[in-house]
Amino acid sequence: MARGSGGLRFMIAFSPTPEQQAVIGFPLAPLRVAAGAGSGKTATMAMRLAHFVASGTIEPEQALGITFTNKAAGELADRVRRTIPEAAAEGREVEITTYHGFAHSLLSEFGPLVGVPRGVRIVTPGYTRQLIRDAIGTAPRPTLDLTQPGRVVDRVARLASALGDHLRRAGDLVGLGEGEVAAERNALAAVLEEYQRRKQRLGVVDFADLVALAHRLVTEQEGLAERIRDRYRIVLLDEYQDTNPGQRELLRAVFGRGFPVTAVGDTDQTIYEWRGASPDNFEHFGDHFPRNDGRPAESRNLSVTWRNDRAIVTIANEVRARLASPGPLEALAARPGADTGEVVAHWAHSARAEAAWIAGEAQRRHDEGTAWREMAVLFRKHRQMAQVRDALVELGIPVEVASLGGLLEVPEVVDLHCWLRILGRPDDAVALARILTGPHHRLGLGDLAPLARWVSARRHAEIDDDTAIGWALLEAVDELESVTGLSAEARGRLAGFRRLYRDLLSTAQGVSLVELCRIVLDATGAWQEVDALDDAARLSTRLNLYRFLDLAEEWSPLEGGPSLPAFLDHLDLLADEASSGELDTARVSGEDAVPLLTVHRAKGLEWDVVFLPALCKDIFPSRVIQYEDPLSVASVMPYELRLDGGALVPLPEESADRKTILKTAHDEQEWRTAYVAVTRARHAVIASGAFWMGGVKPRAPSPLFEMIDAAAGDDPRRCHDRGVRPEDSISNDTLPAPDPTFDQGWRAALAAAATDAGLAGRLAHAAGIGEAYDGAVGQLQMKLAGLPAAGEPPPVEAAFRTSVTALVTLAGCPLRFRWSEVDRLPRRPTAAARRGVEIHRKIELHNRGSLALDEADAGFYDSVGEQSEPVGTAFGRFKASRFAAQRPLLIEAPFDLDVTGARVSGRIDAVYQDEPGTWEIVDFKSGRPGGDDSRRVQLEAYAVAATEAGLLGGMTPETLKVTFAYLGADQIVEIGENVDDAWLDDARRHLGALVATATSGTYPATSSAGCRYCDFLQLCTAGRSWLEEHP
Repeated sequence: MARGSGGLRFMIAFSPTPEQQAVIGFPLAPLRVAAGAGSGKTATMAMRLAHFVASGTIEPEQALGITFTNKAAGELADRVRRTIPEAAAEGREVEITTYHGFAHSLLSEFGPLVGVPRGVRIVTPGYTRQLIRDAIGTAPRPTLDLTQPGRVVDRVARLASALGDHLRRAGDLVGLGEGEVAAERNALAAVLEEYQRRKQRLGVVDFADLVALAHRLVTEQEGLAERIRDRYRIVLLDEYQDTNPGQRELLRAVFGRGFPVTAVGDTDQTIYEWRGASPDNFEHFGDHFPRNDGRPAESRNLSVTWRNDRAIVTIANEVRARLASPGPLEALAARPGADTGEVVAHWAHSARAEAAWIAGEAQRRHDEGTAWREMAVLFRKHRQMAQVRDALVELGIPVEVASLGGLLEVPEVVDLHCWLRILGRPDDAVALARILTGPHHRLGLGDLAPLARWVSARRHAEIDDDTAIGWALLEAVDELESVTGLSAEARGRLAGFRRLYRDLLSTAQGVSLVELCRIVLDATGAWQEVDALDDAARLSTRLNLYRFLDLAEEWSPLEGGPSLPAFLDHLDLLADEASSGELDTARVSGEDAVPLLTVHRAKGLEWDVVFLPALCKDIFPSRVIQYEDPLSVASVMPYELRLDGGALVPLPEESADRKTILKTAHDEQEWRTAYVAVTRARHAVIASGAFWMGGVKPRAPSPLFEMIDAAAGDDPRRCHDRGVRPEDSISNDTLPAPDPTFDQGWRAALAAAATDAGLAGRLAHAAGIGEAYDGAVGQLQMKLAGLPAAGEPPPVEAAFRTSVTALVTLAGCPLRFRWSEVDRLPRRPTAAARRGVEIHRKIELHNRGSLALDEADAGFYDSVGEQSEPVGTAFGRFKASRFAAQRPLLIEAPFDLDVTGARVSGRIDAVYQDEPGTWEIVDFKSGRPGGDDSRRVQLEAYAVAATEAGLLGGMTPETLKVTFAYLGADQIVEIGENVDDAWLDDARRHLGALVATATSGTYPATSSAGCRYCDFLQLCTAGRSWLEEHP
């Protein structure tokens, strides 16, 4: 303990090294401190403050500390309080805040000077996305591809953040260049301007606004920056490498021109560039914050790590050597007397074997004395976590999953969320199916089949809209007495669900959201199930549910009162926001458990032992998913608008050259992330990977694995032979967990039952449902006995009906036809289809010269290409084509065609007649020509219809031509065929063959590039395998 001349005591917890002393005693002047991982920067900063307080140079309240996160701010404040204990006791604490918190404090005090109320509300990322989605819907957006609206919201949100990071406004984006990217960026700017208007109307700001508005405040209000600066004698900037250019400019405006700013950071740990961080801030701090005489600020280094043992320091320096632009430190150095440390590398046959090895290794180290909480498993991506977690749990190892995809994916919260969904959205068939097949009601797919048949019958009779299927399924439960084919047990369970649903639906009226959540949890027996868990699982589950209840209680919409539908919309938006803090899984603080988290979430943390799994080529370091290219991606900020644009490598016009530059930047990010990963370990880094990681091709070790492997000892359990792909290699992360009765999956269960006829019965009796199983077998035997004998004529059925569009789907992939037309599964509504309908409607109105009385029906318009163009551009090409000047003989002509006894319906876009008897059938496409031969089915059906269906009072053409007119290319592209008798005969045979396939009941998968756009890809093993082989 020591006492300074100012009368305050300060605590010295350690003896500073010469490097640390050089920082602590550096005069009150601008200073950059390059602090390596684990180098004691927080303690050194606190000692620097204590040094000036003890000498009487400054008072504690004259110091300002700014860091990146609330967690880091709390740690810095604790360290300062421990170092200068009497400062807090006398009410003279050092002010510690975050970068956004500093900007907010300025607006809270002086905001009215720039039109911002002092109590302005800051919207969270979820609210931001809600406002952006609303802004998109205020006007037609023909230039934006709304096929997946969530991705458009992502792009707008990303651009909004970038504008704030660089102190720009939406109008700055307009008029930069020409072409499609510029047009899309202009459209995004229009959405951003509407988003800004909505924020102003509601009186709210987002996080990007905070810094931009604070910068306006201190630069536009004369004398205000000096007034704020005079409050302080020293400013400490922690984690400065994570700041964005806007934050830098705000700090320069207030604390530039020689003010004693100490910036601490590490360029080698800049891993947040994807959310705005700029390495240029730390690298050029000396130029941005010069001394009073104009010379650049000086720099000092903290290169000794007090965390890592020597072997880990060696690996860290090797990783750092892969950086094209490392920070100012020459190398990370081990502390005096550091232990040797340990580096381990293991290569397994499959991801499952790797996970089992990790679990076994963790168990071994725990048996040798390492606490569970002192081991961590760090992943590059969330999707690699599940298998490792399962392996740890299987061995009885307590785990703390800090990043399993968010609160809405935790099982106990999923069940509650599903109940809220069917109470607020009765058409949510997915949520209903989850509840009915879940552990409470335990209905199988076979139990739901009679409901599906009931819905199918009603659908063909009464239901025209696919969106009504969800309503119909719930209605089937509501009208249970009219549903035939249910077993007595299934009917009883469905009746129990119906009673519960009716009770909850009645209770939901007039109660608050949090009360409704509690009622659902009580009514479904959730709390009793939680109480039955072991101690660690019970506490974790309760925390997750409490976190969701807190969210329901605290939430209120920007407009109107809180309601269940609005709350569900809010949750949908948050689920789209991968990094939303509101949906972080609850963590059990202090529990002795192995944490699982991503490397990005691990920054600032440390453990004795760190596992780094899935170190495979293109996984970690990862490959480029999308190049951050402002010349080809509209949502990427143009370099000319970036405040750090001068520090970036200029991008050439040639696309391949740009990709080379951008890949180098991507690789730099990945190696920085790897540096952060290995430096989290105090004593041991354990790297692993496997040949088979869920794809159809084996994986090779990544460069990071090879680097660690070279330093590791021999591994006798290492797999050297990739062998054959395991049956479970294909990833099923998006599919539900296996039925506990068939823990190896349905395919394995069916295969086992095929060779062991008594297996199903034994499993049923073991599960306590033997009587029900025997009854179901008896019913099946009765049905089999009632089947017609071989040779008896089948019963007469109604004629098979389909559409031309369905036959096109069938020609492309029979399995897709099955799931679209026979055993219908839900499909995503797409903006591409809507644009196809819209462009056809515009052409129709142009040809008619007036508004058609009948509404456009998407089912009758032809399918659109995947590469669709903005409607305005496509229609402009139509108006410039030869077709715009002709008056069609037929417009949107419907037909009903007999094909080998089946009825095929369709609608022809236009039939033109250059001279009497000479017809040209034209089908307009809003996209570009592609290699999909199945589309030719349309032309075949149209030609046959023109000659047989009596389109114009029984008239038929003397000569006929069929044409596809593509409007999505730079200019209209026509692909036509002349039709003669032989052509028509081939067309009839092809259509007949398609109808035969459609009615055969056999629908094999046909894999092609079209699998990329298939709604049912997750259900189709063949499609996923084909895409793995054709990336």
